[in-house]
Amino acid sequence: MNVLTLAKIGGGVVIVIAAYFLGYSHGQNFEELNNAHTEITALRSALEEQKAKQTADAVALAELRVAESASRNELDRMRGQFAAIERMSKTDADRERNRCLKLAIRGKELLDRAEQAIRFCEKNHK
Repeated sequence: MNVLTLAKIGGGVVIVIAAYFLGYSHGQNFEELNNAHTEITALRSALEEQKAKQTADAVALAELRVAESASRNELDRMRGQFAAIERMSKTDADRERNRCLKLAIRGKELLDRAEQAIRFCEKNHK
């Protein structure tokens, strides 16, 4: 064999080896790209779920604020009625009844707060 034939064979072997490594590298890059696409899709769906949860939380919080405002208005009305009754009371029995009414108002206020907190937790922490 002459040198030219050996050079051709050697060049062919080098080309085959280079093509193998180039194909192997391309396969790895393609697999990494597919994995990246899968991960991006998963992250996008998780982001959409979080956005939906955030929107639901915002709506629940707005509803809670409205309910709290209505409850506060009712309690203010009850306090106003109580103050009027208290001004009209003249006997110890009237004053005792007024203390009971005041405790009833305070109890309703605490119960309303607890119910609102429970409703909020039921809606948002399943």
